[in-house]
Amino acid sequence: MPKSTVDYPELPKQFRNGSWWSLLGFFGPGAIIACVTIASGETVFASRGGALYGYALLWIFVAGTLCKGLQLYSASRFMTLTSRSPLQSWALLPGPRGWFVWLFVLLTLIWMPFFLSALPKMLGDFSIWVVGFPAPENAEQFARHGLYWGTFYIVAGISMTWFQSYGFLEKAQTAIVVLMLVSMIVAVIVCQPSLLAMFAGLIPQLPESASWVSKKYPDIEQRGPWIEMMVYLGVIGGGAQDYLGYLGTMREKYWGMLGRSHESALDGPLAISESDENIRRGRRWLRAPQIDVGISSIAVLVFTSCFVILGAVILHPRQLVPNGFNLLTEQALFLKVLAGDATEVRFTVDWIYKTGIFFAFFGTIFGAYEIYTRTVHESLIAILPRLHSVTLRTVRFWTLIYLGGGGLLILWFMDKNPVFIITPAALFGNGLLCGLWCYLMIWSDRREVPQRLRMPLLLQFGLVVAGTVLTIGSIIGIVSFVQRYLM
Repeated sequence: MPKSTVDYPELPKQFRNGSWWSLLGFFGPGAIIACVTIASGETVFASRGGALYGYALLWIFVAGTLCKGLQLYSASRFMTLTSRSPLQSWALLPGPRGWFVWLFVLLTLIWMPFFLSALPKMLGDFSIWVVGFPAPENAEQFARHGLYWGTFYIVAGISMTWFQSYGFLEKAQTAIVVLMLVSMIVAVIVCQPSLLAMFAGLIPQLPESASWVSKKYPDIEQRGPWIEMMVYLGVIGGGAQDYLGYLGTMREKYWGMLGRSHESALDGPLAISESDENIRRGRRWLRAPQIDVGISSIAVLVFTSCFVILGAVILHPRQLVPNGFNLLTEQALFLKVLAGDATEVRFTVDWIYKTGIFFAFFGTIFGAYEIYTRTVHESLIAILPRLHSVTLRTVRFWTLIYLGGGGLLILWFMDKNPVFIITPAALFGNGLLCGLWCYLMIWSDRREVPQRLRMPLLLQFGLVVAGTVLTIGSIIGIVSFVQRYLM
């Protein structure tokens, strides 16, 4: 007996008045994912790329942001139209049922504690710099105190996630990110970067390290440009673990078919009505994910570009690279360029930077625990649909145990700097899985979305390009990493 068809819910009043300004109210999950992902990728790796190679790698950061934007939009579009996450769709791939989903989820969950070990370690080292004790010259004591601070941030993040809502910190972090964004734009204008060099940096190229890099930073020279580039491509904008969590937050927005009971889609795709009115309504519902993902991607792109440019203008000529214990301290020069020789102004902007970095990183750590809770929840629904009734609070408890325990183990027993810890996680979770995601969204779209609502050819082409860039680039980076460090 054929399934009865279902219609999209009625459009809310934001759609009916025809004002794009009113549609900005749909910007919600994108704010969370932007706040969670604007941390290490932008403040550390974007400025690191500019410091190492000048403007030469501006293209890789722009490409990474665009690829991730297409990836995220394709998934949010699919979910708005079908009420099903990509993981639920991929469970129907040819072969043993759910084989790819199990593999995807395994590779996603493995790397989550690595991110939530490296980020607290970065913030811990930054905290030592803020308080001024102990001195970096005392390497053993500095490293030990960094572990103490990192442990504190892991415990604090877990505790706040369990006992408090995410709403307040999201608003506070968004305000801090906006403050930093405005400050970075002003700093870029004051620095008067070379427009010609910036445009040249948008041309894909394999950069060469300056002669001083091998002398001052031999560990970076050992990594080589391929690993650096592919890590940059991965960390910008987030990874599979972040985007699955983003899709989990979408279930609370009730956009499009999510406004119907999503439980009806657990056993397979819904039979969506293809009447003219329903197709028209479905297309209009797509404005919600377009606005949400669009604003989020633009924020990440602007923030990233500013840090690359400032790294090229300020750090590169001074031969300073965010590295080791100084992943966040060198960038303090970005705001000090606004102060000139005025001591009071320099002191003020110095603390603006310190405050902004602290809240951006701690907000990311805190937000990541909440986002990853939804990542685990989405994974469980796809692997074992009968677990859809398990409460988010129950999933949160076990997720915090896993992330907290795994993060602490990596923090205390993996004797490597945060860049090394985050490198394989970025190559696999933020690069390779995101590339495969782009390809498979085209398969899911053709299989489950009504023909008249399927992706336009331009979006399909963009996903093929994004998938190719992320997949091939990540494979090259993984091979280079294995050859340099594990063979």
